[in-house]
Amino acid sequence: MRPTFILMFFAVFGILTSCVSKKKFDEMTGERDRLAQNLEETQGQVKTLEEEKYELMSEYEETKSNLEGQISSLETDVSSAKKEASDAMSMVKEKESELEGLNGLIDGAFKSYESSGLMLEEVNDHIYLKTSEPVLFSSGSIRLGSDDRSVVDSLASLLKSNPNLEVIVEGHTDNTQVVSGAAYRDNWDLSFRRADAVVRRLMIAGGDPGQLAAAARGEYVPKMDDQKSADAKAANRRVVFRIAPKMGDLFEAAGN
Repeated sequence: MRPTFILMFFAVFGILTSCVSKKKFDEMTGERDRLAQNLEETQGQVKTLEEEKYELMSEYEETKSNLEGQISSLETDVSSAKKEASDAMSMVKEKESELEGLNGLIDGAFKSYESSGLMLEEVNDHIYLKTSEPVLFSSGSIRLGSDDRSVVDSLASLLKSNPNLEVIVEGHTDNTQVVSGAAYRDNWDLSFRRADAVVRRLMIAGGDPGQLAAAARGEYVPKMDDQKSADAKAANRRVVFRIAPKMGDLFEAAGN
Protein backbone atom coordinates (compact mmCIF):
# COMPACT_ATOMS: atom_id res chain seq x y z
CA MET A 1 0.00 0.00 0.00
CA ARG A 2 2.76 2.48 0.71
CA PRO A 3 4.38 2.33 -2.72
CA THR A 4 1.06 2.91 -4.32
CA PHE A 5 0.37 5.90 -2.06
CA ILE A 6 3.71 7.38 -2.86
CA LEU A 7 3.08 7.05 -6.57
CA MET A 8 -0.32 8.65 -6.18
CA PHE A 9 1.24 11.57 -4.23
CA PHE A 10 3.76 12.34 -6.91
CA ALA A 11 1.10 12.10 -9.58
CA VAL A 12 -1.13 14.59 -7.77
CA PHE A 13 1.88 16.85 -7.05
CA GLY A 14 2.80 16.81 -10.71
CA ILE A 15 -0.69 17.75 -11.74
CA LEU A 16 -0.79 20.60 -9.21
CA THR A 17 2.63 21.81 -10.28
CA SER A 18 1.56 21.70 -13.89
CA CYS A 19 -1.57 23.74 -13.10
CA VAL A 20 0.37 26.40 -11.17
CA SER A 21 2.90 26.88 -13.97
CA LYS A 22 0.16 27.39 -16.62
CA LYS A 23 -1.61 30.02 -14.49
CA LYS A 24 1.63 31.84 -13.95
CA PHE A 25 2.37 31.60 -17.62
CA ASP A 26 -1.00 33.05 -18.52
CA GLU A 27 -0.45 35.93 -16.09
CA MET A 28 2.95 36.65 -17.53
CA THR A 29 1.56 36.45 -21.04
CA GLY A 30 -1.15 38.92 -20.14
CA GLU A 31 1.33 41.25 -18.50
CA ARG A 32 3.52 41.02 -21.58
CA ASP A 33 0.60 41.91 -23.82
CA ARG A 34 -0.29 44.89 -21.64
CA LEU A 35 3.30 46.06 -21.65
CA ALA A 36 3.45 45.62 -25.40
CA GLN A 37 0.29 47.72 -25.78
CA ASN A 38 1.65 50.39 -23.43
CA LEU A 39 4.88 50.39 -25.41
CA GLU A 40 2.96 50.83 -28.64
CA GLU A 41 0.94 53.70 -27.14
CA THR A 42 4.08 55.33 -25.74
CA GLN A 43 5.84 54.98 -29.08
CA GLY A 44 2.81 56.63 -30.72
CA GLN A 45 2.98 59.48 -28.22
CA VAL A 46 6.70 59.85 -28.84
CA LYS A 47 6.07 60.02 -32.58
CA THR A 48 3.31 62.58 -32.10
CA LEU A 49 5.51 64.69 -29.80
CA GLU A 50 8.39 64.49 -32.26
CA GLU A 51 6.09 65.67 -35.07
CA GLU A 52 4.83 68.52 -32.89
CA LYS A 53 8.42 69.36 -31.98
CA TYR A 54 9.36 69.46 -35.67
CA GLU A 55 6.41 71.71 -36.45
CA LEU A 56 7.30 74.02 -33.57
CA MET A 57 10.93 74.13 -34.67
CA SER A 58 9.82 74.93 -38.22
CA GLU A 59 7.50 77.65 -36.95
CA TYR A 60 10.26 78.98 -34.71
CA GLU A 61 12.75 79.14 -37.58
CA GLU A 62 10.17 80.80 -39.82
CA THR A 63 9.20 83.26 -37.07
CA LYS A 64 12.84 83.91 -36.28
CA SER A 65 13.56 84.58 -39.96
CA ASN A 66 10.55 86.90 -40.22
CA LEU A 67 11.51 88.75 -37.05
CA GLU A 68 15.08 89.14 -38.24
CA GLY A 69 13.75 90.53 -41.53
CA GLN A 70 11.42 92.93 -39.69
CA ILE A 71 14.21 94.03 -37.37
CA SER A 72 16.49 94.62 -40.33
CA SER A 73 13.77 96.61 -42.08
CA LEU A 74 13.10 98.65 -38.93
CA GLU A 75 16.80 99.35 -38.51
CA THR A 76 16.88 100.62 -42.11
CA ASP A 77 13.80 102.77 -41.47
CA VAL A 78 15.30 104.14 -38.25
CA SER A 79 18.54 104.96 -40.02
CA SER A 80 16.62 106.67 -42.81
CA ALA A 81 14.45 108.58 -40.33
CA LYS A 82 17.54 109.73 -38.41
CA LYS A 83 19.06 111.00 -41.64
CA GLU A 84 15.85 112.81 -42.56
CA ALA A 85 15.66 114.32 -39.07
CA SER A 86 19.28 115.43 -39.33
CA ASP A 87 18.66 116.95 -42.76
CA ALA A 88 15.49 118.65 -41.49
CA MET A 89 17.37 120.04 -38.50
CA SER A 90 20.03 121.43 -40.79
CA MET A 91 17.36 123.01 -42.98
CA VAL A 92 15.63 124.49 -39.93
CA LYS A 93 18.88 125.97 -38.69
CA GLU A 94 19.63 127.32 -42.16
CA LYS A 95 16.14 128.82 -42.42
CA GLU A 96 16.42 130.30 -38.91
CA SER A 97 19.69 131.89 -39.92
CA GLU A 98 18.09 133.31 -43.07
CA LEU A 99 15.11 134.61 -41.12
CA GLU A 100 17.37 136.21 -38.53
CA GLY A 101 19.21 137.97 -41.33
CA LEU A 102 15.91 138.97 -42.92
CA ASN A 103 14.53 140.29 -39.65
CA GLY A 104 17.75 142.20 -39.15
CA LEU A 105 17.39 143.81 -42.56
CA ILE A 106 13.76 144.70 -41.95
CA ASP A 107 14.46 146.00 -38.45
CA GLY A 108 17.33 148.04 -39.86
CA ALA A 109 15.07 149.48 -42.53
CA PHE A 110 12.61 150.70 -39.91
CA LYS A 111 15.13 151.66 -37.24
CA SER A 112 15.40 155.28 -38.27
CA TYR A 113 11.62 155.64 -38.27
CA GLU A 114 10.96 154.42 -34.75
CA SER A 115 11.10 157.97 -33.42
CA SER A 116 8.20 158.86 -35.71
CA GLY A 117 6.09 156.00 -34.35
CA LEU A 118 6.53 153.47 -37.15
CA MET A 119 7.16 150.07 -35.57
CA LEU A 120 6.96 146.41 -36.59
CA GLU A 121 4.36 144.04 -35.17
CA GLU A 122 4.08 140.30 -35.84
CA VAL A 123 0.52 138.94 -36.04
CA ASN A 124 -0.33 135.41 -37.19
CA ASP A 125 3.06 134.91 -38.88
CA HIS A 126 2.76 138.18 -40.78
CA ILE A 127 4.75 141.37 -40.20
CA TYR A 128 2.64 144.51 -39.91
CA LEU A 129 3.70 148.12 -39.68
CA LYS A 130 2.31 149.65 -36.53
CA THR A 131 1.82 153.41 -36.90
CA SER A 132 1.75 155.99 -34.15
CA GLU A 133 -1.91 156.61 -34.93
CA PRO A 134 -4.24 154.11 -36.60
CA VAL A 135 -5.68 155.01 -39.98
CA LEU A 136 -9.42 154.98 -39.28
CA PHE A 137 -12.54 155.87 -41.20
CA SER A 138 -15.99 157.17 -40.47
CA SER A 139 -18.87 154.76 -40.94
CA GLY A 140 -19.43 154.05 -44.63
CA SER A 141 -16.60 156.41 -45.66
CA ILE A 142 -13.31 156.03 -47.54
CA ARG A 143 -12.11 159.58 -46.86
CA LEU A 144 -8.72 160.10 -45.15
CA GLY A 145 -8.43 162.77 -42.49
CA SER A 146 -5.44 165.10 -42.21
CA ASP A 147 -3.82 163.02 -39.48
CA ASP A 148 -4.30 159.89 -41.57
CA ARG A 149 -2.68 161.52 -44.58
CA SER A 150 0.32 162.46 -42.43
CA VAL A 151 0.78 158.84 -41.34
CA VAL A 152 0.49 157.61 -44.93
CA ASP A 153 3.00 160.22 -46.17
CA SER A 154 5.53 159.04 -43.56
CA LEU A 155 5.12 155.49 -44.86
CA ALA A 156 5.66 156.70 -48.43
CA SER A 157 9.00 158.23 -47.39
CA LEU A 158 9.99 154.94 -45.82
CA LEU A 159 9.21 153.01 -48.99
CA LYS A 160 11.22 155.39 -51.14
CA SER A 161 14.24 154.80 -48.91
CA ASN A 162 13.76 151.00 -48.94
CA PRO A 163 12.96 149.70 -52.42
CA ASN A 164 13.34 146.08 -51.24
CA LEU A 165 10.15 146.35 -49.20
CA GLU A 166 6.58 145.96 -50.37
CA VAL A 167 3.43 146.95 -48.49
CA ILE A 168 0.03 145.34 -48.77
CA VAL A 169 -2.63 147.76 -47.56
CA GLU A 170 -5.47 145.77 -45.99
CA GLY A 171 -8.86 147.43 -45.75
CA HIS A 172 -11.35 146.53 -42.98
CA THR A 173 -14.88 147.44 -41.95
CA ASP A 174 -17.09 147.04 -38.90
CA ASN A 175 -20.01 144.59 -38.98
CA THR A 176 -22.63 147.16 -39.95
CA GLN A 177 -23.99 146.15 -43.33
CA VAL A 178 -23.97 148.52 -46.29
CA VAL A 179 -27.44 149.96 -46.86
CA SER A 180 -29.27 149.47 -50.13
CA GLY A 181 -28.47 152.16 -52.69
CA ALA A 182 -25.07 153.03 -51.14
CA ALA A 183 -21.98 153.67 -53.27
CA TYR A 184 -20.55 150.27 -52.31
CA ARG A 185 -22.03 146.85 -52.95
CA ASP A 186 -21.14 145.43 -49.54
CA ASN A 187 -18.54 145.60 -46.76
CA TRP A 188 -16.07 143.67 -48.90
CA ASP A 189 -16.28 146.35 -51.59
CA LEU A 190 -16.07 149.10 -48.96
CA SER A 191 -12.95 147.59 -47.38
CA PHE A 192 -11.22 147.42 -50.77
CA ARG A 193 -12.09 151.03 -51.55
CA ARG A 194 -10.51 152.09 -48.25
CA ALA A 195 -7.33 150.17 -49.07
CA ASP A 196 -7.34 151.63 -52.57
CA ALA A 197 -7.68 155.18 -51.19
CA VAL A 198 -4.59 154.69 -49.01
CA VAL A 199 -2.58 153.13 -51.86
CA ARG A 200 -3.38 156.09 -54.09
CA ARG A 201 -2.34 158.51 -51.31
CA LEU A 202 0.96 156.62 -50.99
CA MET A 203 1.58 157.05 -54.72
CA ILE A 204 0.73 160.76 -54.53
CA ALA A 205 3.28 161.05 -51.69
CA GLY A 206 5.97 159.47 -53.90
CA GLY A 207 5.58 155.75 -53.16
CA ASP A 208 6.51 153.40 -55.98
CA PRO A 209 3.35 151.65 -57.29
CA GLY A 210 5.45 148.51 -57.76
CA GLN A 211 5.85 148.35 -53.98
CA LEU A 212 2.14 148.63 -53.24
CA ALA A 213 -0.92 146.37 -53.26
CA ALA A 214 -4.47 146.74 -51.97
CA ALA A 215 -6.40 143.92 -50.26
CA ALA A 216 -9.97 143.67 -48.98
CA ARG A 217 -10.72 141.92 -45.67
CA GLY A 218 -14.28 143.15 -45.15
CA GLU A 219 -15.64 142.68 -41.63
CA TYR A 220 -14.03 139.27 -41.19
CA VAL A 221 -10.80 140.15 -39.36
CA PRO A 222 -11.92 142.61 -36.68
CA LYS A 223 -9.50 144.27 -34.33
CA MET A 224 -12.19 144.27 -31.64
CA ASP A 225 -14.30 141.12 -31.43
CA ASP A 226 -17.10 142.76 -29.48
CA GLN A 227 -18.59 145.13 -32.05
CA LYS A 228 -21.62 146.29 -30.06
CA SER A 229 -20.05 149.50 -28.80
CA ALA A 230 -19.35 152.55 -30.95
CA ASP A 231 -15.67 152.49 -29.92
CA ALA A 232 -15.25 148.88 -31.06
CA LYS A 233 -16.90 149.60 -34.40
CA ALA A 234 -14.67 152.66 -34.91
CA ALA A 235 -11.53 150.61 -34.17
CA ASN A 236 -12.53 148.08 -36.83
CA ARG A 237 -13.07 150.68 -39.60
CA ARG A 238 -9.40 150.81 -40.52
CA VAL A 239 -6.55 149.94 -42.83
CA VAL A 240 -3.41 148.12 -41.73
CA PHE A 241 -0.05 147.80 -43.47
CA ARG A 242 1.37 144.32 -43.99
CA ILE A 243 5.06 144.21 -44.90
CA ALA A 244 5.91 141.84 -47.77
CA PRO A 245 9.67 141.96 -48.33
CA LYS A 246 11.07 141.01 -51.72
CA MET A 247 12.82 137.89 -50.48
CA GLY A 248 15.24 137.48 -53.37
CA ASP A 249 16.45 141.08 -53.21
CA LEU A 250 16.78 140.98 -49.44
CA PHE A 251 18.77 137.74 -49.44
CA GLU A 252 21.02 139.16 -52.16
CA ALA A 253 21.51 142.25 -50.03
CA ALA A 254 22.27 140.06 -47.02
CA GLY A 255 24.90 138.21 -49.04
CA ASN A 256 26.56 141.47 -49.95
